[in-house]
Amino acid sequence: MNPLRILQYPPSSSDFSVDSWLHELEKRGMTMSRMNLSIYQENVFKRYKSKSQIARNLSEDWCSNEMYCPSCLNDNLERCSNNNKVIDFICAKCTHEYQLKCSATKFRRKINDGEYYTMNHFVTSDSAPNFLLMHYSKDDWSIKNMFLIPRYFISTSIIEKRNPLSANARRAGWTGCNILLSRIPHNGRITIIKNEKIVDKSKVHKIWERMNFLNNRRPNLRGWTSDVLKCVEDLDKDEFTLQEVYHCKEYLMELHPNNLHIEAKIRQQLQFLRDNNIVQFLSKGKYKLLK
Repeated sequence: MNPLRILQYPPSSSDFSVDSWLHELEKRGMTMSRMNLSIYQENVFKRYKSKSQIARNLSEDWCSNEMYCPSCLNDNLERCSNNNKVIDFICAKCTHEYQLKCSATKFRRKINDGEYYTMNHFVTSDSAPNFLLMHYSKDDWSIKNMFLIPRYFISTSIIEKRNPLSANARRAGWTGCNILLSRIPHNGRITIIKNEKIVDKSKVHKIWERMNFLNNRRPNLRGWTSDVLKCVEDLDKDEFTLQEVYHCKEYLMELHPNNLHIEAKIRQQLQFLRDNNIVQFLSKGKYKLLK
């Protein structure tokens, strides 16, 4: 069959169906997203008055109905119980877990998360979820942007401890945390929707798979790899030298104060990134960041 012909919509065949047409596209590697970017539900606005409750229910309902698993491309994510402190959704096929964050403004340098010690325990025990970050508009209640932070980029380096609540607060002493988006490499922020345009899920999955080697590392080691990769990306050049990465020593010492051999650790992480086709070794002390 001519591959251009199956792109005609609808085909002239009398036995045409949308599902069969999409299946034909998928067989030829030409997938088509069917996400509905509207999160509006009239019944939610009738049921709740709190703006935060409305936003939470709208966003969670959308994920339950429209979001797929970037890890295995399972079409559905299942909602977890409300008493789960960290996990909002789980994939029944591959068991990857997800936490959803939504905002009516674009995400910038950091986002508020839950209790610091709980989150820190999840990270160090290798139980951190993947994060889905949804930016929506209150004007038309539709999703404008959405991206994913895979769990293997969630390290203690990006968890910022907030000040405890004051003694007069209802939850006196409670200590929250922030997730520092500014410390996550570009490879750790996978775009799903950008400016209301849906990224093909096969492309999302491909980016996921490219960095998935980190998932097999211990949390403290993958944190080092992520931090060094961020330093390389911040050089903003395709080819770079070892000496240029050494200029990040003070920054890496701040993130890893117990390590006294920063330069050796940098070399180790560059070798690991080279072995996994993220950087290319050119000559002594010279590398190239692969796209």
